[in-house]
Amino acid sequence: MWLIETSTLKLKFVTEAEKGSYAVLSHTWGEDEVSFDQFRNLDQAWLDDERQQKAFAKITKTCQLASEHGLPYAWVDTCCIDKTSSAELSEAINSMFTYYQNAAFCIALISDLPGAPENVGLAAHFESEFPRCRWLTRGWTLQELIAPPRVRFYDSTWTFRGTKHDWKPFLARETGVDETILVDSSGLRHIPVARRMSWASKRQTSRTEDMAYCLLGIFDVHMPLIYGEGRKAFMRLQEEIAKESCDLSLFAWQQNDSVQKYRGILATSVAEFSNCRELKHRIPGATIPTEFTLTNRGLRMETALVNVPSNRDNLILNLGVSFRDDWPIYVTRGWIGVHLAKTVNGFVRARPDKLFEAGVQGRLRCPPGLVHIRKTVDSSESANIERRFDRAIRVELVNSLGRPGVMRIERVAPEGLWVENHMSFLHQGRGINAYIRCEVRLSDQTLRPIIVACSTMGDPVCVIWHPRDWLWDTVVYFLDNCNERADFVAVDYLRVHFLSREDNDTSKATKHLESQEMENSISITAELKEDTDDEGAPRFVYKCVGTPPGR
Repeated sequence: MWLIETSTLKLKFVTEAEKGSYAVLSHTWGEDEVSFDQFRNLDQAWLDDERQQKAFAKITKTCQLASEHGLPYAWVDTCCIDKTSSAELSEAINSMFTYYQNAAFCIALISDLPGAPENVGLAAHFESEFPRCRWLTRGWTLQELIAPPRVRFYDSTWTFRGTKHDWKPFLARETGVDETILVDSSGLRHIPVARRMSWASKRQTSRTEDMAYCLLGIFDVHMPLIYGEGRKAFMRLQEEIAKESCDLSLFAWQQNDSVQKYRGILATSVAEFSNCRELKHRIPGATIPTEFTLTNRGLRMETALVNVPSNRDNLILNLGVSFRDDWPIYVTRGWIGVHLAKTVNGFVRARPDKLFEAGVQGRLRCPPGLVHIRKTVDSSESANIERRFDRAIRVELVNSLGRPGVMRIERVAPEGLWVENHMSFLHQGRGINAYIRCEVRLSDQTLRPIIVACSTMGDPVCVIWHPRDWLWDTVVYFLDNCNERADFVAVDYLRVHFLSREDNDTSKATKHLESQEMENSISITAELKEDTDDEGAPRFVYKCVGTPPGR
């Protein structure tokens, strides 16, 4: 890193600066800051320019204060980074949190904080005027407050206005940063990711990408700089955080409007974390490791989603955080989650402007399984997802026997298109083949397996098999070894391989099941019909009816 020698005002390159050997400057940039090249090649004509004198005075005053505290060096971001070198700029930005953390102290120049009038005390004036200063609104100054062990505040007249320690409760209130972090930044990893994001949610940077780059140190991650990538920088930041942390609060953001009804699992801006300031780990002091990865299909994780019967449209992902951390040990309420909707390409975030908060409503834990959640969803995709049940196959199990549990679904295929809380297979491409394996319970408790299948490729067709059918073993083998998606949407395998010529034209099938003693029997009828839902959208209704024989 480049440092300024406080005795000579000359730049010196130091491979590893000794911790506590230099002071750093925190400030808001003006129009005519001194660059690296300008500082290395100072000339009198340049110094005679009144605008440059003001910028140069920041540097000389910083060096003066450092020298008065016995420090041989100072570091100022405007002139200590060669920004013409992309490699040096990237190294400096990725290391900047460490630069501030290892400084003896930080000089925070609040250039728009005027000197206090004679009739107003310094403390009272600072408390009333500081909240309106630009320093509190800039992205880069957040880490410059948190990282250094000591911060000394100066107003526009370079009058000392107190330290970070002096103003600790006040700064915590104004910035949202925990007092414990203002004292010791090494505790950052214990703060939920979403809460750390909230500290920056109302701050700004001149370049869009810098809103991500200025947070690298706060999340202890590193990544290359790509100026020109715009909002993708914040997406990459979230991906880097996901590689290093198992904290699901990364996904606790809320969309600031209700324009787009479906989103991916990643936020588009740090501003979407503005409501996470009070977020806490629901179980204080407990680490619940959750393994997840971001792949080309989005967020991939093994988890048990939560079904809320009063919210039939969506499932819930528990994020393990709460707005309180003092819940009694016998209470299961209070955890925060996000709404998920299943689509043909995996889950997406539903109701992105809302978080789910567990209360007294009924909740059912789904069986654990592999879940994929899309990283991003654009507005046109969101509009298509709103119509995802168009031409879907709605499955209805009808019991006409007057006793419960006659038919129970054991397995469905393709599972990736099955939306259980809607009892529907989603439509894809030119139509799909759908298979349901059921157990049928006869009155003497005898169980009989059946497979019912249908196709929406072309005219609707359906068929039923039971173990005595000659194709049973072939169908079972196919379902055990099929490709998860392609074998159900690419070709109409049901017609090509499994249906006889007579079956090819029927949308209704019946199978008669008997117990071994032939004392109990049931007729199962499956029928696939084209229909419309309540809003007039096309769909298929696949009705499976269990009736006494002869009806």
